[in-house]
Amino acid sequence: MAMLSVASGHLSRRTVLGAFLVVVASRISATASDGILPAIRWAETADAAYLASGRIAVDLAAAGRPMPAGWTAYRASLARVRRVARLDLYALTPTTPESAEALAAYHTARGERAGSSGARRAARRRLRKVFARPGAVLPPRPT
Repeated sequence: MAMLSVASGHLSRRTVLGAFLVVVASRISATASDGILPAIRWAETADAAYLASGRIAVDLAAAGRPMPAGWTAYRASLARVRRVARLDLYALTPTTPESAEALAAYHTARGERAGSSGARRAARRRLRKVFARPGAVLPPRPT
């Protein structure tokens, strides 16, 4: 029956969806390993933009100047972008030593940049969860 519908040129939604899922499933592992480095760059960019906006806010407050109209909404939008970038990064599993090392370096730098022991512990906890996933490659040990 399925062969008849394909031969007549009419594809069912089920056939098209099945073919799509096969193609997507065959690409997932390649996409996941290739996606870590761009996701790290995106998260770093989002972090930098949010931190820069915070420094601007501090400078304006120190100068006694009022915040521009819409500043709160702008900061909230930067926080949302940063959160989405981090969640996208956390969803990926490192499958190469290079991506694992880059992910560990990102989390270490982020924990150090925050300057608190709680942030460093949270970064280590996040890394333990990511590297505990099936198929995750651990970063090379420092020698």
